[in-house]
Amino acid sequence: MESALNSTSNLEGYLLRKFKRGGVREEEVNSMIFEVVSTTIFGAISLKAYLSKNWEGNDSKKINKIFALSGLNVKDGKQTLTTQQLRKKDYDWGTEYCYRIPLGRSFEDYLEKQSALEAGLNTRSIKLQFKDLKSLKLDRDIISNIKGLRSKKLTGNKEIEMSYDGLLKIKVYNEPLSKKILWNKEFLKVDTWKVLIGFNRTECIYHDFDKRKHLIIAGATGYGKSVIMKCIIISLILSKPDDVTFSLIDLKGGSAFARFKNAKQVINFGIENYEALEILKDIQKKMKEDYKKIVDNGFEDVVEAGISKRHFVVIDEAADLVDSKECMEILTDIVRKGRGAGYYVIYATQYPSAEAISMQIKRNIPARLCFVLDSSTASKTVLDQGGAEKLPEIEGRGIYKNVSQSIIQTPLIKNDDIDSLIKPYIVDKKEALNSETVKRQTGKDTVIFEKTRFS
Repeated sequence: MESALNSTSNLEGYLLRKFKRGGVREEEVNSMIFEVVSTTIFGAISLKAYLSKNWEGNDSKKINKIFALSGLNVKDGKQTLTTQQLRKKDYDWGTEYCYRIPLGRSFEDYLEKQSALEAGLNTRSIKLQFKDLKSLKLDRDIISNIKGLRSKKLTGNKEIEMSYDGLLKIKVYNEPLSKKILWNKEFLKVDTWKVLIGFNRTECIYHDFDKRKHLIIAGATGYGKSVIMKCIIISLILSKPDDVTFSLIDLKGGSAFARFKNAKQVINFGIENYEALEILKDIQKKMKEDYKKIVDNGFEDVVEAGISKRHFVVIDEAADLVDSKECMEILTDIVRKGRGAGYYVIYATQYPSAEAISMQIKRNIPARLCFVLDSSTASKTVLDQGGAEKLPEIEGRGIYKNVSQSIIQTPLIKNDDIDSLIKPYIVDKKEALNSETVKRQTGKDTVIFEKTRFS
């Protein structure tokens, strides 16, 4: 195969020289082209046989070999218990393999070998297939097209994704997941509380806040945590401008949420712990009042009651609240009871410790989005299993866990675009407050009528 392709360079030069001098007939060119293509095809057949023999062209054999070389098989006396392949299914995006894990091995053992599996599957090899050759046009550029195809195919770029549901599942993707996908208004779901959370290789992934009321977001600095929160906020404002309100608590100094603080939908904005406590107290009080009205009217929650309003409590760097017992108790109460009253929490931290994400918080927030973390311990705190420490260091690459778990690329939105989109909703908060509150003097008393979520 190698020699066949290299020999085409001489033929290419010969043909070009002959064309320039006008010394070659069209029939001669077609004959030469046919000879080159035939040589390439038969070379590919030989290469395929060679690669298969040496585990280069068969992913299934490669995976089994890597399992054995990585020590994942188990010795039981004289018997060796192997990772048993049960089935294999091909898709447009690649192949899914299902295995039975031998006694003595866990899913975490395989996760630790994920990088070895990926590297092994991407052994440098020429992976020309007949469908690749079939796409070539029989014209004067045939030789350069073949060489370009060969160069493109020379470097492996497969990625894998592993999961476990009683069986080990390994998805081998033929193409890598996109590293950057820009957010745009086409992703909005106007009539629902669904918000775009990211993309896998086949579809857009949405988080439905009316089904999964809250969301934990975790990840090391610089990998997309603040960006996805800004995407969520702007998406909710654009899709539900008259029904959504926010309490934004940014304990990193206000940098992430500052551009939203004067939006009419933002009723609370705080950057200090003492401000966070006052905001949470206010939310807890209103939540209890709203929930009592819902129950008193015979409904279970806002959805059944037909109430269109939702309030989102968005906290960036929630770990800074850990030292405040009162803050954590109130927040836990909001997470437990807020779902019925339409108070939803987005709880974000770059320090996912057991203290920052307590069992009460985790138990009431099953939906998680996790970016790169520095240890399997941190990953288990967020996702209940390792994996986030194995993510590639790509901004926006994360693991979304809802009912199931998948690796996604979260969307990117630029601050200039946010400023442009949010501009129609920016108001003078003092003037807005005056328009929201109507005072009527009655003798010596002042009666104040305020708009509420049930007005």
